[in-house]
Amino acid sequence: MDVREMVRTYTMTAYKIDGIYYKFAKKMGINESDLCLFYALYPNYKLSQTQIAKEWQIPKTTLNTSLKKYEKIGILELNYLPNNKKELLVSLTTKGKEYLDPFFNKLFIAEDKALKKVYEEYGLMFVKAHELLAELLKKEISEIEV
Repeated sequence: MDVREMVRTYTMTAYKIDGIYYKFAKKMGINESDLCLFYALYPNYKLSQTQIAKEWQIPKTTLNTSLKKYEKIGILELNYLPNNKKELLVSLTTKGKEYLDPFFNKLFIAEDKALKKVYEEYGLMFVKAHELLAELLKKEISEIEV
């Protein structure tokens, strides 16, 4: 398999994985961006809105809409950072964690089963290779002028 075919196959696989999480989000009755938001915070992470947007690739406008929506219904808690009144620290409320527990418990079991099988064959190199690919792609694509 040449490099172009490897990249094509890898990219297709990445989109399939995205599609799997998209379908899971739909089962939960939420959109994929909200699933990313909840995944970032579950069970007890506290992250700034900038961290969430950057690390989870959620557009800031989409994220802000979700933050307001889920704060209003008591799923999220938003607090300004002590030295920055423009930046919010985001965390799940007790109600939010209780709401997400059944979904994430099942999701984590499925992920653990799948990754365990991959780990048995490829070990930690599987994860390290993905991290390296993401870093290198980010660098190479950021240098493209269009």
